[in-house]
Amino acid sequence: MPDLLVNDLDTATLERLEALAGERGVPTNVLARDALRYALGLSDREIVPRFVDDTAMLPGLWHATENQAFREAMEAFKRVESGPSFE
Repeated sequence: MPDLLVNDLDTATLERLEALAGERGVPTNVLARDALRYALGLSDREIVPRFVDDTAMLPGLWHATENQAFREAMEAFKRVESGPSFE
């Protein structure tokens, strides 16, 4: 299989690739390859899951563990059986 060299990759992109690869336990080049395939429409497997109703998934703001903690905290609000706080 041919190799591809990416020149002038910015630090933020490299750090994000390395972080995601580490979270998944795969080499950085495997994650980069999968991301390219997804971006080019050759795969339907998303690299970063998207939660449409989840404000915590804004890129670059929260780490995955912070996002999970936020989602769990928001779930607690669904279990509260009270009226609006302004009553």
